[in-house]
Amino acid sequence: MSTQHFDLVIVGGGMVGASLAIALAGRGLRMALIEAYQPDAESQPSYDDRAIALAYGTRRIFEALDVWPRLAEATTPIRDIHVSDRGHFGFTRLAAGEEGVPALGYVVTARNLGRVLLERLPQIDGLDIIAPASLLSFENDEDIVRLDVERDGVVTTMSTRLLVGADGINSTIREQLDLPVSRWAYGQSAIVTNITPSRPHRNVAYERFTDTGPVALLPMSEDRCAVVWTVRDEQVDEVLALDDAAFLAAFQQRFGYRLGNFLRTGRRAAYPLQLLRARESVRGRVAVI
Repeated sequence: MSTQHFDLVIVGGGMVGASLAIALAGRGLRMALIEAYQPDAESQPSYDDRAIALAYGTRRIFEALDVWPRLAEATTPIRDIHVSDRGHFGFTRLAAGEEGVPALGYVVTARNLGRVLLERLPQIDGLDIIAPASLLSFENDEDIVRLDVERDGVVTTMSTRLLVGADGINSTIREQLDLPVSRWAYGQSAIVTNITPSRPHRNVAYERFTDTGPVALLPMSEDRCAVVWTVRDEQVDEVLALDDAAFLAAFQQRFGYRLGNFLRTGRRAAYPLQLLRARESVRGRVAVI
């Protein structure tokens, strides 16, 4: 069997990998996107129910990629940002109108963002979507990268002029290259959920600094708010074990009553906070993004 050859192979079909493939559409490149999960927003773990705040600059990028018109209907604009410090008077307020932009940012769930990106991928000429599949190994030669890919128990050899690793924090490509990294564990985790307050959020995002870490509320549809509550690692199990009423009361005590009483909450999940930065992102014909 002859070896398949590509100009570019992207490993990882999450937000970064999918966006890169879309950005390179129409350039006459033969590309492959290798993804470990089925190419739909329901099965891809990158596209879960977490709320993401997209900057206005990101909107401009997605507009250039012709993604924004489809994505806009699933977003909630942030018109103002309110920043305060628990236990201290005063606050800082940023307003979109004063900055001359329609919004400071936009809130969207990762699932909705993934749905829009994944709908766009099959429309790209010259892009092969290889999924579910996994990269077994690769050889980073001077002129080409050779790689072995497993799909449905069958191993296929292919080659590419450029291999891009967009496979997340636990990147197998970065590990196989043995790229040096800087790591920092903050000893904190983010509890994420959504809540419904008694007062409308009026498209205001809130950040409040507390003794255990910052708390953020982001405006969502139906006057819900996405919550990011930073707690110390040793507090995570205790907070996740709270029932809805106890969780709302505890979070109310952290945030205050600027949005009135918190009435309802959704499912909670915790994500450890850590910094990982590759000190080298390109080696030969392989790049990690």
